[in-house]
Amino acid sequence: MTGLRDELHLLARQAPAVDLAERAVRGARRRRRIGLYGSALATLVAVALGATVLAGGLLGGAEQGTISGRVTDVLPTSGVDPLAYAYYDMCGVKWTPGKNTGEFAGKDCVQWHVVTRTGQNFRMPEALSFYTDQSEQNYMNTAAPVAITPDGRRIAYYSEKDQRFAVRDLASGDVRLAPQTVSRATMVTNGGLLRLSPDGRHLGLYGFGGLDAVVDMDAGRVHEIPAGWHVHSVPDGGSPVVLVNEQDRYALLIDGQARPFAAADVARQVSELAPDGRRVAYLTGGTPGLTSGGAQKSRPDDTIVTVDATTGRILSRVRIRDEAERFPSWRIGGWRSPTEVVVSAAVIDRSWTASRTGRPVEGRVPTLGETAYALDVTTGAVRRLRAYTFRGWSGDIVLPGF
Repeated sequence: MTGLRDELHLLARQAPAVDLAERAVRGARRRRRIGLYGSALATLVAVALGATVLAGGLLGGAEQGTISGRVTDVLPTSGVDPLAYAYYDMCGVKWTPGKNTGEFAGKDCVQWHVVTRTGQNFRMPEALSFYTDQSEQNYMNTAAPVAITPDGRRIAYYSEKDQRFAVRDLASGDVRLAPQTVSRATMVTNGGLLRLSPDGRHLGLYGFGGLDAVVDMDAGRVHEIPAGWHVHSVPDGGSPVVLVNEQDRYALLIDGQARPFAAADVARQVSELAPDGRRVAYLTGGTPGLTSGGAQKSRPDDTIVTVDATTGRILSRVRIRDEAERFPSWRIGGWRSPTEVVVSAAVIDRSWTASRTGRPVEGRVPTLGETAYALDVTTGAVRRLRAYTFRGWSGDIVLPGF
């Protein structure tokens, strides 16, 4: 992950004073938005692209502290350090969906920005971002997606100039274009998400008006997905692909067929395949759950479950240690090690409000973003990795491997 989103299907469980949901789950799949409206925090974190982690991979080097940085220039053509995250911040101005969208047209601050692990912050104008031509009817589809490999060395995006999806190697500057042509109008009308394999070779396309496929970006080959399914994640080598359908059911793509491994009630989102190529993990335990039916959770998930994706058998079910109560929302990404998956929670900044009234303090702009954690699927232990933030009233953030 853009990001979204990214399918954790999470709306702010804290107390959304406005209904951000285009039936929440469907909107979450289309795009991830983090925003503050009026006096309430309204956070929409969508599709999380888990990415299998090689040694030192997912969010590598992102231990403790917070990453943020000032914009210095346009992204250089080559020689860029690995990325920590990508974001756009809506110029730090309050955005009213479907109302003042056109006011942002042509502004640099609604472009995607990328922040390196060394703290450099660059604009990336070649990557289409916020849709300034959206309407009041389709405002939930807020921006063209990006995805970053777990090692931060490659980024996938929509190139409006080429009308194609692209994968760029940040060090060498090499750019590979997918063979399919997609118009901006299709992007704005339908939305979609990108799934990038850990090595950056295979790009999964989800949505975009029915453009569901896995593209080998080196060879230019397109592998179609069975009708009714979408690409959830793609491993190195391009197989086996994890699929998801509109009923929140997950499957492996094997020999051109979708083989479901989880019941429809399992998950808002499962992780990437583990390094063993068999296990996936998901979070559960909150009640009653934010699902396609629109039910709102009353508390966070508190249990991590692992499943053998080749058989559908549950392998483990572990209660998350204490930390569960500190997470108002979760996303689940790839595996940091054979026993740890990376999860994230929305950054909730209450410093911009007056303690007594809960209303915004004049002149203060909130901090938005996500905090990443490593969650041990065998013990339930949680380790804080790092917070990734920007200042603004709304925008989007994408972490490597999500």
